[in-house]
Amino acid sequence: MTIIERYHKGALYYQFKRFKDIDFINHLFTSRIGWNDEDFEGKISDILHVPKNNIISVKQVHGTNIKLIDSKLGNFDNISELEADGLITDLPNIVLATYHADCVPIYFLDRGKKVVGIAHGGWRGTFENISGKMIDIMKNKYDSNSGDMLVGIGPSIGPCCYEVGKDLDEKFSEKYKGFSDIIIRNGKIFLDLWKINYMQIEEKGIPKENIVLSNICTSCGIDKFYSYRKEKGTSNRMIAAIGLIEGFKH
Repeated sequence: MTIIERYHKGALYYQFKRFKDIDFINHLFTSRIGWNDEDFEGKISDILHVPKNNIISVKQVHGTNIKLIDSKLGNFDNISELEADGLITDLPNIVLATYHADCVPIYFLDRGKKVVGIAHGGWRGTFENISGKMIDIMKNKYDSNSGDMLVGIGPSIGPCCYEVGKDLDEKFSEKYKGFSDIIIRNGKIFLDLWKINYMQIEEKGIPKENIVLSNICTSCGIDKFYSYRKEKGTSNRMIAAIGLIEGFKH
């Protein structure tokens, strides 16, 4: 089992076992059970033991802009107005958060340099390789080493359910000619966002054993997750979050 279910005061959330076993980070992926109120930040604050004001999110635009959350920012008051789909930090006691309802949550951890990141990968972000760009920034900015990096691909719409048209079939088939079996054709056309992100991550030198797949489809698991596709446009979202615990030493 790569991902485990946990409850906090009736709220169901998920964690990667590999990430949970590391003592200097906290992370989670929320569900639809027990999170249907307005106080997401309050519950995440309780579970991850950070002040609500230290939970950082931005305006997601299905792109590949990645924002570094570092001491140069001074304060975080206006971060929520920035447009980005990836966040990276080496600051402790800060939780990075992205919002999802089928799009892929991708968690990044450099165990050596103590850096974490989170990305929102829909088909556009995946097409433009947001996973690879996150890894590039971590290597260039923080001197991260591939062997120290751990990447988790969280619950999202799976290849079983993500039906696409010929336009996306052609776009992905052309751009990712070297990636095998990313399109499933059986009368209909299905796109495998998990596999594409996995192969993009592997292409950047991350060892296979350091890439963790949840293999949980949000569309299939509508009893526990929100699905934009399955629910024909729900406005509800799950939150993917990760942060470094205060008190660790570089």
